[in-house]
Amino acid sequence: MKHLKALFVLALALGFAAPAFAETQNVKINGSLDVYAIARGNYDLASGNDVAADPAAGAFPASGTLLHRSDGDEFIMSITQLGIAADLTDGVSTVVNLINQRDWNADTYGTAGTAQTGAENTGEEFDVILDLAYAQMKEIFYAPLTLTIGRQDLLFGRGFIVGWNPQDPTTAIQADEFTQVQSFDALRATLDFSPWTVDFVYSKITENNHGPEDDRDLYVAYTTYKFAEYNAVADLYYTGDFDRSAGNISGAVGTRSQITHTFGVRGQFDPISQMTLGAEIAYQGGDYSVSASTPNRDRTAWGLDIFGEYRFEGPWKPVGGIQFVSLSGENDLSSGTGDYSSWNGSFRGPIYGWYHDYKEVYYSTAQTNDQVAGQNQNHVSLYGSLNPMDDLKLTGAFWHFWSDEDMHTTTTDPNTGSLSDHIGDEVDLSAIYSYTEDVTFTFMANWFIPGSSYDSANDSTASEFVSEVKVVF
Repeated sequence: MKHLKALFVLALALGFAAPAFAETQNVKINGSLDVYAIARGNYDLASGNDVAADPAAGAFPASGTLLHRSDGDEFIMSITQLGIAADLTDGVSTVVNLINQRDWNADTYGTAGTAQTGAENTGEEFDVILDLAYAQMKEIFYAPLTLTIGRQDLLFGRGFIVGWNPQDPTTAIQADEFTQVQSFDALRATLDFSPWTVDFVYSKITENNHGPEDDRDLYVAYTTYKFAEYNAVADLYYTGDFDRSAGNISGAVGTRSQITHTFGVRGQFDPISQMTLGAEIAYQGGDYSVSASTPNRDRTAWGLDIFGEYRFEGPWKPVGGIQFVSLSGENDLSSGTGDYSSWNGSFRGPIYGWYHDYKEVYYSTAQTNDQVAGQNQNHVSLYGSLNPMDDLKLTGAFWHFWSDEDMHTTTTDPNTGSLSDHIGDEVDLSAIYSYTEDVTFTFMANWFIPGSSYDSANDSTASEFVSEVKVVF
């Protein structure tokens, strides 16, 4: 009896001590390979400003500054992804996605003002990094509740406020706008009370030192109502971007913060089956700081998006659309004391021009008083597409940009002379050929024509030509 009891206790102890493994119901492995060949010209909007000779190390291309990217630039880059998705028991699933992004055996650009060494960042060229890693638990604790925890993509509405978080962790590509690492480290709780859906998100954008005084955190509360008719949707939301990182205000850790509170509404519907109309408007409040020695400025900014699209009947499936976007601006970027009215679109998803949207973000122009894209701009865009063959799609877009507030000959003195409000125009064209269900060829041609706000030395047309081969499995 004593031995039997001992065996029972041992079996019970082993039962508690044994590791528990979730039962896997289904596992899916997927991936993709994208190869881009890219040729660019005059990305700093200035022509003929290359240096006379190549650097001694033979770095390519020779350029006046690394940020200006030179008159001409040609390179090949590839993005390789491998993902695993597993369905476990009781509504639990996991997703992991690994990615490598690299220019083909190219010297990677350094930071502004530094010289290329001929071997910079090549050690990270073949690094595999983590893109997605999250677990999702449906009907956890409460039937309408779904929890998603970990590194995940976030997209709300059309992405006007939250859509992507672009990253290039290995700095192994120069065309950062093509990065496919767009994820957030986040905890998301979704309540599905159909036709109502309510989302709450907390995301850690930047940790820096281990302490809250220099972190950047993002909070989202997003409510959606889907109507029974006209494919109509209405959204109401709040986002809070609490940026206390030292990178924004040198020497002001814990004493100054960039805080952006965004409140917005969005609606869209199909008055007829071929047409979609919609609008979104948002207000931003909070604080803006330039330096540790100057007081906070109150943030008062506005964003507006109005769009319409018509899908024509016909064998070529033509589509046409028009959009107006206004992102408020500021003519005093110094340490002034008045309200700061420049729009903060740090996590916006849509692309407003393949060149313009990254101007002074990834690519500096030669004009010293140029402002960052994504704020202080209005634009009207016309776009369309058609399918002349079942496996061929042609698209085109025209953008006309002008400033919301007049820019000045210096960015820090609003009392200097005003510049023209015409920022420029952009034309983006693409052809997408589906060779098979798994293989796609894409060709893009983009041109940005600077407007009269640029002086004669810095108004050359920027051009970009991109060929892409994409294979998915």
